[in-house]
Amino acid sequence: MSVTVFPYFQPIIETATGRIAGYEALARMEDSAGNVISAGGLFSDQTIDVKERIELDRDVRLKALQQLEKLPDDTYLSINISPEWLQYLESLDNLPTLEMIKSLAADSSKIIIEITELDGDLEVIERLVERYREQGFRVAIDDFGTGFSQLDRIALLKPDIIKLDMTLIKSGVTDDRRSSMIQMLGELASKLGSKVLCEGVETEEEYYLALSCNAVYVQGFLFSPATAEMQAPESTVVKVKNLLSHYRDQAIEATSRSHWRAEKIKAELMSLREVLRAANDDGDLEHFVAADHLLRFYICDRLGNQISSNYENSEKGWIKDDSHNGYNWSWRPYFFELLGSTDTQNRLVFSEPYQDIHTGLGAQTAVLFIDDSRILLADLRDEARDTDLFSRFSAMPAGWIPEID
Repeated sequence: MSVTVFPYFQPIIETATGRIAGYEALARMEDSAGNVISAGGLFSDQTIDVKERIELDRDVRLKALQQLEKLPDDTYLSINISPEWLQYLESLDNLPTLEMIKSLAADSSKIIIEITELDGDLEVIERLVERYREQGFRVAIDDFGTGFSQLDRIALLKPDIIKLDMTLIKSGVTDDRRSSMIQMLGELASKLGSKVLCEGVETEEEYYLALSCNAVYVQGFLFSPATAEMQAPESTVVKVKNLLSHYRDQAIEATSRSHWRAEKIKAELMSLREVLRAANDDGDLEHFVAADHLLRFYICDRLGNQISSNYENSEKGWIKDDSHNGYNWSWRPYFFELLGSTDTQNRLVFSEPYQDIHTGLGAQTAVLFIDDSRILLADLRDEARDTDLFSRFSAMPAGWIPEID
């Protein structure tokens, strides 16, 4: 097969500065009409002899590394390496990419080795990572989030950068569960000491979602496709500045709505608290009409034991569910957050946003004292998650304890 492959370079943008921090080398070739197209499919094409595919892969990698002399100051080059090819090596002591870099006398601090697959032999991948780290290279893991079986590998390999799978980013804009997953993965990466890179960012909404999961870097057509030459690092600063300005304005507006909602919820729960303080039996609830966003409420003692039924809010009034009587909820973070408050009678605490298992709706739990011995827990529909992207990012934060006048 006679085909020529060559590298194009896609900018990787640093969110904090807006400048190009690095460039990912991507394989390109020309089609029959002379158009430049992706060559990625060649490396998985089973009709091409594996040795020829390996040579094509190494050829484009060498051509990319030869461009290091053109790399702008304070930027890096990211090159892709598939562990799939390792099985064809006699030993990991002689890695072709390392030999290329040595022959070019390249500065290892300027290069990030991007591992594109984690499905292979973990011991081999771990040794591969160790070999590159021994030579001073940073390591990135690509397409993280495609399967939770990767979690043990991420913890073991301790990558410098984790690239979130682009399909997650795209689906997260419209799917609450995917959005929550992305934010969780971003938090996980931070706890593991890795920087998050969101790739495949093509729209403003996808960029804002990337920001919500603490992405240090972003990459995608919103900023630039891959190009033959490395673009100037400052070329993206103005665009990022404008995007951040819009993001701040929208996020502040959404946060204001969140605060307004919290004040409204406080008033409603105070009214419910007064009814419960005076309640002698269930009949006292007959005339209390709750807003639709109150899904249910129940009562616990100070030890966290549920001492009441679940009272489900429905069109037919309050429906009692006794299936959780006697459960203990003291281990919930919001519960001991309330108990640890200095003024437990005049504060309420919100849980982390979550997906209600009974209704499938986005929800949060609010907790406050009824009296010295009883605690009210109210499950509330998180309406912010059902409105717009920014509102989903600005739900009442866990542990937020607004004053109740």
